[in-house]
Amino acid sequence: MVENIRKSKHERFIKLAESRMKKVLSALASLRNLSNKQNYEYSKEEASQMLNFLKNEIRELENSFLKDSKKKDFKFNK
Repeated sequence: MVENIRKSKHERFIKLAESRMKKVLSALASLRNLSNKQNYEYSKEEASQMLNFLKNEIRELENSFLKDSKKKDFKFNK
C-alpha cells in the first residue's frame, strides 16, 4: 500500500515536472526573442535586471529542492 502511494506521488511529480518544464522552456524562448535588437530596444540595465531576477529565482528553486530537513549551522571552512 505504502509502495503504491509513493509510486503515485512520484508519477504525479514526473507528470507535473515535465509539463511545467515545458512551459518554463517556452517562456524562456519567448524572453530570448526579446534580445533581438532588430525588433526591440532595451538598455543593458534593463537586460541585467531581468537576468538577475531570473538567476535569483533559479537559486531559490535550487534551494527548495536541495535543502536538508535538518537545521544547518554555520562553520568556517578549514
